[in-house]
Amino acid sequence: MPWKIELGPVVVYGIRDGGSQRDPIEYLIGSTEEAWRDHQRFLDRDGMLPNSFTCFLVDTGTHRVLVDTGFGYNAPEGADAGAMPSVLETMGVSPGEIDHVVFTHLHPDHILGSLDADQRPLFLNATHWTLQREVAHWRSGSDERAVGITRVADILDESGQLHATEEPGPVVPGITAYATYGHTPGHTAVRVTGNDEDLVIAGDVTFSPVHIWHPDWAFPFDVDKPAAAATRAAFFDDLAASGTPFLAGHYDEPGYGRVVVTADGRDYQALPVVPLG
Repeated sequence: MPWKIELGPVVVYGIRDGGSQRDPIEYLIGSTEEAWRDHQRFLDRDGMLPNSFTCFLVDTGTHRVLVDTGFGYNAPEGADAGAMPSVLETMGVSPGEIDHVVFTHLHPDHILGSLDADQRPLFLNATHWTLQREVAHWRSGSDERAVGITRVADILDESGQLHATEEPGPVVPGITAYATYGHTPGHTAVRVTGNDEDLVIAGDVTFSPVHIWHPDWAFPFDVDKPAAAATRAAFFDDLAASGTPFLAGHYDEPGYGRVVVTADGRDYQALPVVPLG
């Protein structure tokens, strides 16, 4: 079920494309069974780590901006994924009403949903934002996952819809991408502002709230693991200092919360959202 967060006139919608369960020790490199005993609340009843594929639609009142597109029509066979198009339909939003797509990065679960079942752009009226360094990485052929990713990027490029910028920055008023490199060379987080309230869409900076305590626990698909760990640490330092809430698309849905400072250090405080329907 989709849900929303209101920042004054700006509304952020959560759109779950699918999800999976992962072995926490295999999924977060460097973690141990002993260390996870302090963080059981982030695991399910079977001791597995929930992994959502959540996209975010930001309606500013003037623009409709989709942050990441999930797998959509191009979900792997047998996967619990691909719900994004049908969720948009239940919300009464047609693909043609999206005028911007922002990719936090170009991994398959963030970009494949940009094409329809016939491998044509799904969001025909949307400019698709990413960074030149992100596209260059995948086109270099240095990563084994590049073939499917570059195919989507090339289709968007050929349609004139791919907008690869040299540096991150404003997308539309109230939505700004900023550098969070490491997971991929051009990874960005997205800051959303409405009525002087902010929230941050984290992308793949973090995969579980446990990263608040263990930013060094790497993810297998971190392209530059030391840089990703340093980015995670700085990311949570900033959120702890500012109190800004954040959305993490891979957290157990809805994945909305903030870092709070306690007498014992830091903690994760889940925040409420408003279900739709």
